[in-house]
Amino acid sequence: MAWGSRIVRPFRSATGALLAALAVAVALTVIDVLIAVQVRTGPSMDSGRAENATRGIAGLFSVVHESEESRHTLAASSGTAPVPEEYADRALAVAADLTHDTDALGLDSEGTALHSALATWVVNPAAGIQPLLTTADRLTSALDARKDQARQEAETARNTLFALHCVFITVLLLSLGGLVWTVWRRIIRPLADLEAHLGSTAAEPPAPPSGRGGHGWLGGVWGEAERTLLLLRQSRHHATQADRALRTDAATSLGLRRILTAQHAPGPDVDAHGELMAAEGVIAGDFFDTLTLSDGTTALVQGDVAGHGVEAGLLAVQTKSAVLSALRLSRDPQSAAAAAWSMLATEDERFTTLVIAVLDPCRGTLRWLNAGHEIARLRRADGTVEDLAPTGPVIGPFIAVPDGTWSVATTTLSPGDLVVLATDGLTEARGADGVMLGEQTVTGLIRALGPDPREAVRRLHLAVQRHGADWERDDTTVLAATLVVPAAPRPEDGPAP
Repeated sequence: MAWGSRIVRPFRSATGALLAALAVAVALTVIDVLIAVQVRTGPSMDSGRAENATRGIAGLFSVVHESEESRHTLAASSGTAPVPEEYADRALAVAADLTHDTDALGLDSEGTALHSALATWVVNPAAGIQPLLTTADRLTSALDARKDQARQEAETARNTLFALHCVFITVLLLSLGGLVWTVWRRIIRPLADLEAHLGSTAAEPPAPPSGRGGHGWLGGVWGEAERTLLLLRQSRHHATQADRALRTDAATSLGLRRILTAQHAPGPDVDAHGELMAAEGVIAGDFFDTLTLSDGTTALVQGDVAGHGVEAGLLAVQTKSAVLSALRLSRDPQSAAAAAWSMLATEDERFTTLVIAVLDPCRGTLRWLNAGHEIARLRRADGTVEDLAPTGPVIGPFIAVPDGTWSVATTTLSPGDLVVLATDGLTEARGADGVMLGEQTVTGLIRALGPDPREAVRRLHLAVQRHGADWERDDTTVLAATLVVPAAPRPEDGPAP
């Protein structure tokens, strides 16, 4: 114990205790500054790169859209036309900057895939921009995940910084207490003992305390105690408020999910059913609905806002409301697509696919508008599967004027035919080997379905869960509908009116 006494001996004096407290304070301050610098330069840098990359995707599609318009104009006058060199150079330059940001974020495979899809489009524009849209959606999802990770890292660093502040304050208070204890032990208590000893020696009662010296010190300690109690009360109040906020957020999230998955009753002679599996919690970027139009036809609506989580869910709610309102007022899918564009026109980094299918049992027709939606199929009663091909590009801020951008196609529809709409979470579910479910497999699954929409939705979701080792990486929504064959009247009922 001799070595322990030699270590502790310098701190028995008031000067030694004060120097020790200052040394500890300086050390904690240096650590505090280093962590604060890390908070500002670490996650924020990754988040900034992710934001730049997201804006780069939007800029890339703006150039692609301008190029497609220019190319179609040239093609109208001179036949097939390649991508204009001006737009090709601009698109490749934007892709190069985007690849630089994705490489810095560790998303080199996604960035390379987008660059390769762009290069393929530049060489062979007739193949369309669907592969480019698919790789862009995959990169956008990865960037959203990286933003979430950066936010989590920043939150962890802030919590660490807050904990260090608490330790800093605690150590300072303990150092102050040690200093006060040293002063009391070596000065105040010996003086009090001396006063008592002198009083007992003189056989006279000791003089009342003068109130000097220790009164101010005790007042300071009491002030620190009151301050700590106030901080505890404030912390308890903040914890209560946080608990109330969590409950409010939970109720809000459930309300948003109900809006996204709300399904109105279909029109006469139509049976429809849809379900949504969210990638994060209960909020998704997918939305769907069925709507009876004023002429008795039934409209199927499905969309997929880029990304997932709360931000994509809020934008999906706005887009769905705009689409349904436009259909109720005009019954025109093109007006509904323009209404969806109005919700996304001010967005910098979000776009959506959209498909609207109108089933008319009286005329036996199916009309559809497909704005870049991947899975829109019509399974005939004989088992053949037809693609409800895109009739226009995805909806986003890169579209300057919505008028005339999307068209409506028409085909026949008979009882027993099944319309199947699904978001890309169905085809992009990856197995343990990294292989996606894919469009061909999904088409085969649809070919094997029956005419029951509920059974069709259940079997497709079950196929995703069985195949996908990471099927929760993206929102998956399936909506199916068919015509209902009216029951033949019984003889006693007489002829049908």
